[in-house]
Amino acid sequence: MTTAMALSGGPSTRPPARTGSWLPWLLVVGAGVGFVLLYAVAVLTTSGQRVDTAVMDALTTTGAQHEALDAALPDPYLLLALALGAGLLGMLGRVRAGLAVLVSVPLLVGATQVLKAVLPRPQLADPWVMANSLPSGHTGAAAALALALLLVVPRRWLPVAVVLGVALTTWMGALVVMLGYHRPSDVLASVLLALGAGGVGLLVRGDGRRERLS
Repeated sequence: MTTAMALSGGPSTRPPARTGSWLPWLLVVGAGVGFVLLYAVAVLTTSGQRVDTAVMDALTTTGAQHEALDAALPDPYLLLALALGAGLLGMLGRVRAGLAVLVSVPLLVGATQVLKAVLPRPQLADPWVMANSLPSGHTGAAAALALALLLVVPRRWLPVAVVLGVALTTWMGALVVMLGYHRPSDVLASVLLALGAGGVGLLVRGDGRRERLS
C-alpha cells in the first residue's frame, strides 16, 4: 500500500527537497570577497591606481558638458529618503519585506561612509597624497533605492524593478566618473556593497530559511 501511495503521489519516505537558503549567503560572501579583491588591486597596487585614475581622467568631461552632467546628477539624499520611504510603505503590506529595507539600506549607506573614512589609500601612482574615495556614496545611494525596490515589490513587478534599479545605479555611477568625482573602482565597490546588503535584506525578509517544496 505504501508503494501504491508513493506511485500515486501520496506520502513517501524520501526527504522533501529544500530550496531558498543559499542565495542570500552567496550574495553576502561573494560581495565581501569581491570588495576585498577590488580594493587590493585598485587601491593597494601601483598599476591598479594608475589604470583606475587613467580611466576616470579619460572619461571626465569639462566645460558646458560638465555643467550639464552635474545638473543631471540625482540628489543622493532624495534617493535615500525614497528608499526608506519604500521600506516604510512596504511594512504596510509585508512587514518582513519592509523591515528588510529598513535594515539593508542603512547598512549599505553606513558601510560606504565608514569604509571610505577608514580605508587607507597609499601614494603609489598618485602625484600627491589623496584621501580614499572608495566606495562611492552617490552610487551607494542610487543602489540603495534600487535595493529597496527589489525587496518590496510584488514578484510580478520584479523585472520592472530590476530594470529601473540597474538603470538608476548605472546612470549615477557613470555620472560620478564622468564628472571626475569618483574612479571606476569606487563605483564598483558600492555595487558590491549593495549586493552584500541585498543578501542581508533577503535574510531579514526570510529568504534564507530552508523551505520545503510543496
